[in-house]
Amino acid sequence: MADKHQRTEKATPQRIRKAREDGRFAVSKEFVAGLQFLVFVAIAVGAARLWWPVVKETFRALLMEACRMEVTAASATDLFRSYLAPKAMGFAAAGGAVFAVGMLTQLSVTGFGLAGKKLTPDWNRLNFVRKMKDLPKQNFRSMTEAATLLPLLLGALYLVVAADVAEFRGLPFMRLEMAVGRVGESVAGLLWRAAAVLVVWGAIDLARQRRRYMNELKMSKQEVREEWKQSEGSPEIKMRIRQLRRDLLRRRMMSEVPTATAVVVNPTHYAVALRYGLREAGAPKVIAKGKNYLALRIKQKALDHQVPVIENRLLAQALYKQCQVGHEIPPALYRAVAEVLAYVFRLTGRLRG
Repeated sequence: MADKHQRTEKATPQRIRKAREDGRFAVSKEFVAGLQFLVFVAIAVGAARLWWPVVKETFRALLMEACRMEVTAASATDLFRSYLAPKAMGFAAAGGAVFAVGMLTQLSVTGFGLAGKKLTPDWNRLNFVRKMKDLPKQNFRSMTEAATLLPLLLGALYLVVAADVAEFRGLPFMRLEMAVGRVGESVAGLLWRAAAVLVVWGAIDLARQRRRYMNELKMSKQEVREEWKQSEGSPEIKMRIRQLRRDLLRRRMMSEVPTATAVVVNPTHYAVALRYGLREAGAPKVIAKGKNYLALRIKQKALDHQVPVIENRLLAQALYKQCQVGHEIPPALYRAVAEVLAYVFRLTGRLRG
């Protein structure tokens, strides 16, 4: 493992993908909890006016039943089934919504990352000695977060109480319903402020976790080179493969030289073998070309197989630079090549190909 000071390079996509496969993500429990609390506040405040009459009627009915009946385990169970169980569906739906928001937030933060390796047992998590070593660090972090959040939440509470302290003094002189409504408004304001504080704190923690995550995945220059070798292959091996491929193409090209109609040379620097026959469709085709040592080999092989070798410095250089092996010559060279081929046909008295 490279030293921390040596890891100066950003994590490559392959390293990030490997970390995600191992179940390592940049997550923030505070951000998820903040959003869940925000949804809870929205549901609680939004449905308070609908729930309050139901709660009031339910408590009235429970008190009346409690005065008429003998309280036993069976009667309490019947009472729960009759009055509380039907009302519990709304609470279950609200709880499901809060849970769904938490799951979606977690998946969104991790980029919908799922790691099967996390499902396998990891006995290191049960290492008591390791947990004791990490305990001071975890406690210090929790203490720091609490020391930061507590003043913020107390400040939000102060804003609510300070704004309504005069009305709170008059609560004993209000009707019960009006007093409960006034307290409910203050509590709702406090919850909204607390939710805002928790969401902002969670967003800050998420940004910090992502920065920490990318810093942990940083690589040294040597690690980057090793990863590149593993993914792209060793440069020496790739060079050897390219060399073998060039040798194969060169041998195949040299095997075509005996079938050429003519070889244009310059006279030793460039050599281009052309093939053309009147019965063939299209323009003359370059079947081999070379420079310096390879040009000499092409020229010698052409002489060994009695292929005409024509010296034309400008044409040989133009063919070498503008044509690819296996392709037809460009239209700009038609006239010059036609003159060479006409000379070859007159010289040999026969047509090749």
